[in-house]
Formats: sequence, C-alpha cells, structure tokens
Amino acid sequence: MWETIKGFFESLYGRFNGYLQGLLDIDNRLIGLYNEFVAPLPELIKLVGIVFVGFILVFGTIGFVKKMLKLFIVLAVILAIVFFITRLNQ
Repeated sequence: MWETIKGFFESLYGRFNGYLQGLLDIDNRLIGLYNEFVAPLPELIKLVGIVFVGFILVFGTIGFVKKMLKLFIVLAVILAIVFFITRLNQ
C-alpha cells in the first residue's frame, strides 16, 4: 500500500520536474549568461567582483543575524512578561 502511494508521488514529482526542465531550461540560461557577460571580462574585474559579492554576502548575513537576534530578544521579553503576569494572577 505504502509503496503504491510512494510510487505515485515519485512519478508525479518526476513528471513535474521533467516538465519544468523542458519549460524553464535554467541551467543552460545561466551558463549562457555567464558566457555572454562574465567570461569576456578581464580577470582583475572578475576578482574585484568576487570580492565585492563576498563582502555583500558576509555583511548581509551578519545584518540578518543581528536582526534575528533582536527579534528573538524582543519575543523572549514579551513571553517573559506574559508568563510573569499570568503567574501573578494565580
């Protein structure tokens, strides 16, 4: 029984994935963009671009972590207030 259900969903996924591969062709489009825009650039420009993208990724990740930490602290304070208010009412 479970094998039939598993086979159904696997075949459904396979057909849908094949359809999207033929329709979107993302791999060839990305390789084409790379060959058209990035490959002709001099190596120094590529190096500067890689460093720039690295800085953006690192500082973006740090900023995201800081915002999530602030959100966590705010939620923890709110939950602590709710917890202590409900404890005082008992």
